[in-house]
Amino acid sequence: MTTVSGPDKTGQPAPRTADHTAGPPTGRRTIPRRHGARRALARSVGDQPVGALCVVVLLITGLALFWIPLRGVRLDAMTGYGLISVLPVTTLVGAGVLAIAFVATLGAARPRRTLLAVQLLSTVVSLHGLAPVLEPVARFPTTWQHAGLIEYITRTHGVDTLLDARFNWPAFFALAGFVTKAVGQDHLDPVLRWAPLVTNLAYLGPLWLILRTLRANWRAKYFAAWVFAVANWVGQDYLSPQAFGYLLYLCWIAILVNWFRPDAGTARKEGRRRTPRARPRTGPFWRCYDWAFGPTEPGELPPRPASVQDRSVLFLLLVAIFMVATAAHQLTPFLMIAVTTGLVLARRCTLRGLPVLGCVIFASWVSLMTRAYWAGHLDEVFGGMGRLGANLSTSVAGRITQGSPQLAGVQTGRVALAVLVAILALLGLLRRHTARMNDRVVVVLFLAPFASFGLQSYGGEIALRTYFFMLPGACVLLAYLFFPDPVSVPAVRTRPRRRRLRRWRPAIAAGAFALVLISGFLLVRFGNEKFERIRPGDLKAFDAMLQRRPKGPIDVVWLTAEDTTGSGFPVMPWSYRSYERFSYPVVSTSRVPGTDVLTVAAKLHDHGADGFFVTTRGHEAYLELSGGLPAGYGTRLREALSRSAAIAVVYADRDAAVFTLRSPPSSPDPPPPTATPVTVGMTPWTPACLVYLPVLLGVLIARELRRLRAPRGERRPLRPYTVLAVPLLVGLIAVVVERFLTLR
Repeated sequence: MTTVSGPDKTGQPAPRTADHTAGPPTGRRTIPRRHGARRALARSVGDQPVGALCVVVLLITGLALFWIPLRGVRLDAMTGYGLISVLPVTTLVGAGVLAIAFVATLGAARPRRTLLAVQLLSTVVSLHGLAPVLEPVARFPTTWQHAGLIEYITRTHGVDTLLDARFNWPAFFALAGFVTKAVGQDHLDPVLRWAPLVTNLAYLGPLWLILRTLRANWRAKYFAAWVFAVANWVGQDYLSPQAFGYLLYLCWIAILVNWFRPDAGTARKEGRRRTPRARPRTGPFWRCYDWAFGPTEPGELPPRPASVQDRSVLFLLLVAIFMVATAAHQLTPFLMIAVTTGLVLARRCTLRGLPVLGCVIFASWVSLMTRAYWAGHLDEVFGGMGRLGANLSTSVAGRITQGSPQLAGVQTGRVALAVLVAILALLGLLRRHTARMNDRVVVVLFLAPFASFGLQSYGGEIALRTYFFMLPGACVLLAYLFFPDPVSVPAVRTRPRRRRLRRWRPAIAAGAFALVLISGFLLVRFGNEKFERIRPGDLKAFDAMLQRRPKGPIDVVWLTAEDTTGSGFPVMPWSYRSYERFSYPVVSTSRVPGTDVLTVAAKLHDHGADGFFVTTRGHEAYLELSGGLPAGYGTRLREALSRSAAIAVVYADRDAAVFTLRSPPSSPDPPPPTATPVTVGMTPWTPACLVYLPVLLGVLIARELRRLRAPRGERRPLRPYTVLAVPLLVGLIAVVVERFLTLR
């Protein structure tokens, strides 16, 4: 039977299909001509205005149930399960109603895009704006550390590579400092507080650019966007280089898949290398063989039309994005390279030299600009490379605490939720393959981040970062599990009642998963809130130390219940101002308040007038939940310190307390610290690198620009660039290796 496809998203007519065995339709919709009269019926059945009105009422009800009861939340009553332990039941019900309302809209016969967009934004604001609304101060101790780094750059107009390792990748902090000064903002408090919500809203832009390239129905695309927002519980969306780098990562992918994929004919030809036989072979083996290796259709729409000039500008934008990402974060450029390499190998990216260009930029930055980071620490930096099992064990089993069963339950829930998303994504891939769709782009986005396990444990967070970066591909494959069809209009041969049942069945299954996912988000996203929450008194405690000692260094003594070799800093907003003046000597607890008072006094005596002992309720909660200290230990320790004749109280409220010696020993003021700027470090071959690098970058960029102008498949125009680039590349590799061996 002959069918005619409608125009695709590029405005070009899709090819005709003469045989249903040749694969699914290639356009947006395929409607038999003799059934054209039923098109209006297929659109109108089950999509009356009263249905949309019910969804709007459901949405408003969900928002009211979610937000109104939050006025009575008592954050101080929080348990080891985090924020969910103090949320009203009506708020939890409201979150479920929001999920049901969104899935109910997916069950309509045709898309109501405005309503879906409003529901998606309402879900993002409700979930990711929950903590900023309830808490007056920005959460996460690391957030305030980054504020201190930004304040240091804006105050000194430079970086100190030995002060903090993150100063070896200072692009984000410099950009944030420049923007705050440009808008005349002296205080970052509101920016820090609302950054997670703004960041998650910003992620939706490039994500939608990625989704619009897929050959999927509207239900799958909107559900994938919803899953992405709700499954993003990782907590890397605060004001940080990782959040900034992830936004660049999504923009990078969006540009590649929209404007640098091969034409539709090439992609379709690759999926039809094995065409059906005139007489199909029967039997279980051949059915399995045909399922695995039979002809398929590309899972992406034809690439966006663009002129050579436009694509050249977009390519240069890609280079700029990668350079900024390389100077801003350690991990993001590696995953950009991994994803681009996967797209090239899967023949879904025409910029075949882009991975090489990315490797040159990445290796050059690490070799030349981060010498202060790796010099003398090569074993720590590269020791985990290739240790897949050890890195996985450290970042999964090693992340589950042995202290509090409640905190361990939250951490186990994170692992279970990540595994659930990955398993359902794999099932969605299988179901999509059964529909004869070849989703190479999505598979690359899902699998390429797993290459990060070959780097290092990344402080025990590599599994968390892998999940974070695989999420764009996983959410699409997971949506395909419920909505695998590439077209939106259901089969018109079925009866209206059966057609409605067929449409609602996957929506009901998706709704059950949505309830599980949104419940899991509220548990694991805010599961550490008892100690990740920053209280106003925490900031005042550090201000009190700066007022007590306006000049000179400040040694913050703090208590730990863990191995001191693995405890670097307290769970406090440390160094959010005057970053270079603070140091953090640690004291191990004896679990006896009286003994700890003597230990703290001895430590303060070692540091003289510079020494202060600081404790906060957040840090005390961390010691109880992660270190196994008994409940109320921090309160008893404060009381014992206040009664000590040798120790004076500098600042105290219910949130934090600062102590120092009443009569500290006199000691000469040390000289002011001197900043260590970025130093390249010279070796015999380094001058050659400074010559090779700009020439090689120019050649590689010119080679890709020439590729954009060359006919498809023609390699002869690229040969001169390749001949020139190969010796330069070999020389650069030799210089990088020589630097690591010489300056180690």
